[in-house]
Amino acid sequence: DRSWIVRKAATDSLAKTATLNDLASLRKLARMLEDFDPLPRMAAIYGIAELCGVGHRKAIRLAEERLEHRDPGTRQASVQLLEKVATSDLQEIRRKVEERLEDEDEHVRDSAYYALEAIKAAPPGRRRWISDLPDLSDLDRLGFESSDDEDEEKKDMW
Repeated sequence: DRSWIVRKAATDSLAKTATLNDLASLRKLARMLEDFDPLPRMAAIYGIAELCGVGHRKAIRLAEERLEHRDPGTRQASVQLLEKVATSDLQEIRRKVEERLEDEDEHVRDSAYYALEAIKAAPPGRRRWISDLPDLSDLDRLGFESSDDEDEEKKDMW
């Protein structure tokens, strides 16, 4: 689809419905790392990390395969995924991410720097990846009023 909104929603949905050993879904999510828009790529990064967790060899391999992709957005997405799922014992992955510090694209270089820090700090082994994004599922708890409340307050203004 040409709409990034549709592609992002499809990526989010696939990540939520896929199961851990569903390699076909994992490959489809990995293909979204190659999307030309950054939001579907980010959905794929977070979807794969949440689905597979830290240390998942297939997820690491799918990101590794795209580290030298012609598109800098795909290279950056691959580095960002490795930041979340690679561990300190993976010397070859660390070396390949270090190579991205010399990438022609500054965003890839920046992402590689942060990825290396995270990879060096990640102990070996498999575990669930915990998202670094805030949980926005309960906006009332976060102090945001619903738009219904806002509309009710403003009804006398019109």
